[in-house]
Amino acid sequence: MKLWPLGKEPPCNGRRRVLALAMSCTLLATGCASPRMMPVDDKAYWSGRMAIQVLKAPPESLSASFELQGSAQAGEMVLLSPIGTTLARLEWTPQGARLSQGQQQVDSPSLQRLGARLTGTELPIAALFEWLAGRPAEAPGWQVDLSAHAQGRINAERREPSPGAVLRIALDR
Repeated sequence: MKLWPLGKEPPCNGRRRVLALAMSCTLLATGCASPRMMPVDDKAYWSGRMAIQVLKAPPESLSASFELQGSAQAGEMVLLSPIGTTLARLEWTPQGARLSQGQQQVDSPSLQRLGARLTGTELPIAALFEWLAGRPAEAPGWQVDLSAHAQGRINAERREPSPGAVLRIALDR
């Protein structure tokens, strides 16, 4: 590698290399971004950030942006990294569910099982859709706080069965 004295610029071909490298990095970063989900029904579409903490020793946690559409019976959820790459895609119908992570796919007759595999704990799927819509719903062992739903915040905590879990959702508005 050749260093140039202060105040002197490298020849034009060096600038071209730097520019080509910068453009390559930009294209690479752009190419890794995941396409956004196309909402089918605005009343059944949510996006935002979620954090799930499983209260065991040591605690496990998952934090990601998400896009979700559908219902407890049929839908799709995409978990995204902070830079917008897809971490996981979960799709379900009454016939079964599929979890895709990179090139790996896992099929199951149960959305509940795949959700637990992804998050480390069972989530109350049917109640979760009600909570997202701002409606209280019973879920065994779970306590939900919808007092900040108008501001796009949902907090829920499961105490039973052990281990406990905490779910925090911040919806985009």
